[in-house]
Amino acid sequence: MRVVAIALSTLAISATSIAIANAGGQNKLSDPKAAVEQTFWPQLYSAGGTSLYCGKTFNSEGGQFVASPVYPTKQIKSSLRCITDKQCAEKNSQYPFMLADLHNLYPELARVELARRNSLFGALGDAVPSKFGDIDCDLKASFQLVEPRNEAKGNVARALFYMHVEYDLPIPGQVQMFKQWHQMDPPDAEEKARNDRIAELQGTRNRFIDNPELVEQQISN
Repeated sequence: MRVVAIALSTLAISATSIAIANAGGQNKLSDPKAAVEQTFWPQLYSAGGTSLYCGKTFNSEGGQFVASPVYPTKQIKSSLRCITDKQCAEKNSQYPFMLADLHNLYPELARVELARRNSLFGALGDAVPSKFGDIDCDLKASFQLVEPRNEAKGNVARALFYMHVEYDLPIPGQVQMFKQWHQMDPPDAEEKARNDRIAELQGTRNRFIDNPELVEQQISN
């Protein structure tokens, strides 16, 4: 009986591994914390970079900056209809891979991420002031909505589109607005280089950075 039990357990593990391998998204980084500490900072941003929402430069990992998920973890849990990480992983074996996916993570100031992480993206208009004017950061916020600076809007849209097509997550917000953001802020050299580096680190690319025209073909309104 013990041999049978071990065999069944092995088959179950193998089936899970095959399911993950055949699914979309990345399948190399399975520990979100380790992905940030061992890959995001020391490998993807080893030479520093620029924060997404505020455009603040940094030379190396520091206490002021965190890895900010564009598709918020709260929204992923809501989409999967689970509460705890354990529940989410049991409902969808790709859950930890979603959280660890580098295409969804950008560096940002900790205080900005704290205010943004539970909000949805939206168009707030010129009448709404920046929430972080004291640090010259053009991120508007009102109630549960935030509007990033123009230079970040395309990055946001393409990250959300990526999570949608790779993990079958719903797009959290107005699709037409995100398409407009994608068009007004096309991929620049920095975003393309980041896409190349992430492909080296986790084996997947963001197709909407490589081929921006795919948005109209693959994203439904």
